[in-house]
Amino acid sequence: MEAGYQIPITALVLIGLMLAFTVVTTVMFRKQKTSADYYLAGRKVNSFINASAISSDYLSAASFLGVAGVAFLFGFDGIIYALGFFVGYIALLLFLASPLRKFGRYTVPDFVSERFHSKTARILGVVGVLFISLFYMAPQMLGAGKVMGLLLGMEYKTAIIVIALIITVYVTVGGMKGTTVNQLVQFWILFGAMFLLAFIPFVIKGYTYTDVVQFLASFKGPAPEAGKMFDGAAYTSPGFWLTSLKDTLSLLLALMFGTAGLPHILVRFYTAPDGKAARRTVIYVLLLIGMFYILSPYVGHVIRYIYLQGDTLGVSQHQMAWLADNGQNLAVPVAGSYFGGQILLGIVVAGAFAAILSTVAGLIIACAGAIGHDLVVNVFNPTMPEVSRVKVARVASVFVGLLGIPLGLWAENMQIAILVGLAFAIAASTFFPVLVMGVWWPRMTKNGACAGLVVGITGSFAMILGKDMLPTFLQFNNPGGFVMLVSFLAIYVASKLEVASKGEAALPHDTKEVMAILHGPERA
Repeated sequence: MEAGYQIPITALVLIGLMLAFTVVTTVMFRKQKTSADYYLAGRKVNSFINASAISSDYLSAASFLGVAGVAFLFGFDGIIYALGFFVGYIALLLFLASPLRKFGRYTVPDFVSERFHSKTARILGVVGVLFISLFYMAPQMLGAGKVMGLLLGMEYKTAIIVIALIITVYVTVGGMKGTTVNQLVQFWILFGAMFLLAFIPFVIKGYTYTDVVQFLASFKGPAPEAGKMFDGAAYTSPGFWLTSLKDTLSLLLALMFGTAGLPHILVRFYTAPDGKAARRTVIYVLLLIGMFYILSPYVGHVIRYIYLQGDTLGVSQHQMAWLADNGQNLAVPVAGSYFGGQILLGIVVAGAFAAILSTVAGLIIACAGAIGHDLVVNVFNPTMPEVSRVKVARVASVFVGLLGIPLGLWAENMQIAILVGLAFAIAASTFFPVLVMGVWWPRMTKNGACAGLVVGITGSFAMILGKDMLPTFLQFNNPGGFVMLVSFLAIYVASKLEVASKGEAALPHDTKEVMAILHGPERA
């Protein structure tokens, strides 16, 4: 801990109250008799509660800390994250929510396996779930480490270990029922925090968006970040960060359609009682997250406005140092301290913890389902009794939860929203094309599904990790949109070739029945 740093007691009390509620809820829902209880809360979650839980699951550190942070960092270009994250739910509503619930399985690999009667497709689906979820978990742990450092002056490594252990315990014990109740409360904490961060400067302080943007656009000179200059005209115009049309389109496509391929979001629609409830849930989610994404870019721009003015009233030297070094991730808690002192800082940090706890919990459940239900049970031991399946689910949850520690350490110096965007790139490239084509194209075959998953997984990883080795025209800040289009093409070509080779026998034998289930009236 830094010398002279005072721990904000009020903030700690609020965090403690939220964690105490989490513990009580976890203990209350610790008993799960079947794997459906553990993974899906018995499929009995009503639409509004489910929508709040999904919104909490979705509004991760990327949204609560990252969207305002990327707006603080990149100005106009940062708004694309708020736009893409929101529009993704429209694609989910139009294409997938109701048909997937009607199909009535547990997980995304369940769908691809049962739709095409292929263990290979199931295994590839498991690989996709793990890659997407672990890529998504890394920035959540990054957010946890940064916020704990701001709040307690705690070392980043120590903070990562503490948070990973807390989340692992409460998910492993409480399952989906406990996680859903916690996510419901956590959503309203994080939404309330963001609402206050926008309400106080806009209504009480009178910082209209017009005044803020005009000041930023006219500012040109040294920025508080050491050794950096700030060009306000570029900051408030397109092209400050996204310097090409191909980068902008690929990122936007990844954010939009990656949402409809996120395993921890899709699995929540299986908790709805029926397809109609799943559609209603998505509409509620659109309303809730839409309000959130209107507020968060404004908060990022307001804190940049205050930062450039040099007005640090209410912000400690410790927090200003964090803002100069980590404004990309910590603009939101510093805004809380500036506008509301310890109390609002406490609410904001509680909101950040709520976002992180909720999302990582959802990711652990999704990964546990992929490992326990899809791999251990359906591939290796289909006759396993229900009691053993719940035990496998708990062991898988512990394993995945503890993986958050190395992932958080790896992500320490990255930007939260940008890193999450790469998880969206993998989701948009793998599950979105396979699910959309599997739901809406009766001529899709097993080889088409496997080709789409292989191209999506390998293509997105190659273009993310091997970016510098590729030709310039194939280098993207986020390759999700490009690889997604290639994955769609691979599905189409592989399916056509298999039908040309085997005739109608290449199609799953129950295609007509499955299509009737997906698009017909709800089954009793």
